[in-house]
Amino acid sequence: MKYQINIPNPLLTNIKQHYPMAYDVTLAAVSSWGKYTPYTLSENEIGYLVLHIGVGLERHYNIGYERHPQVMLVCDTGNSTVRMIQAQIARKYPQLVVTRTVSLRDYEILPHIDEDFVISNARVSEKNKPVVVMSPFPTEYQLEQLGKLVLVDRTKPYMLEKFFDANHFMVVNEPLTQEQLFRRVCAQLEQEGYVGEDFYPSVVEREAIVSTLLGEGIALPHSLGLLAKKTVVVTLLAPQGIDWGDGEMAHVIFLLAISKSDYEEAMAIYELFVTFVRERSMSRLLGSSDFASFKAVALDCLSRI
Repeated sequence: MKYQINIPNPLLTNIKQHYPMAYDVTLAAVSSWGKYTPYTLSENEIGYLVLHIGVGLERHYNIGYERHPQVMLVCDTGNSTVRMIQAQIARKYPQLVVTRTVSLRDYEILPHIDEDFVISNARVSEKNKPVVVMSPFPTEYQLEQLGKLVLVDRTKPYMLEKFFDANHFMVVNEPLTQEQLFRRVCAQLEQEGYVGEDFYPSVVEREAIVSTLLGEGIALPHSLGLLAKKTVVVTLLAPQGIDWGDGEMAHVIFLLAISKSDYEEAMAIYELFVTFVRERSMSRLLGSSDFASFKAVALDCLSRI
């Protein structure tokens, strides 16, 4: 660093693609530190730091939000039976969260189930979520059926449901520069109350440090800090492509606005984008004409891993 000797980092592309969250944490720290020193770090050197910081994040903070399955328990045979079933569930699948226990009669009049699935000690009609029948002393078959539902990865689909929506999905058919795109989207978010006036210049500043192009035509522009008032992801599909600098074109762009209150949970968003890159999903995502078709393609990509 002292003599400004630039050593090539052969892993840089892979680091940026597969560890985007650790990369951004490192970049934010380095950009802040650089204001007080005469030294600058190259992209290659930042890549080496990412490896160390990424390991530290995993080891000390267990970075990586995971959404635990939520379940409704339906039981009509008394508290002792309920406690017995809960004990069996907790022993076999401690990650399972029982959000509420209702009687058979109360279950039947519910119009909609918010939980991921239902566990019942008697046969009940299936509404909008699957039902597993389980006795106080469950058979291996019953536990196996429960396991199939418990072990489904719900984190990434949950991210799609929570932080993506039709109002923040756009197909860009006219030619736009990167700056025009940032200005338009940031102005919309500011008008909607998601961000303040400091968000746009921060997005531009972040992009000027190092390109946010993740790979496979997918870009993740965002601010340097957690400046959003509410977390949202703006999805932009550009069939003609948008010049992202250095001869690179971005076709699928996810502009991230992340708030401090959602920080830990929103970190799982990065895993979502890594999955899109690994699955080479750009062309399929780009073929979406509206949010519903985009979401269907995204969920299909996630189901393949």
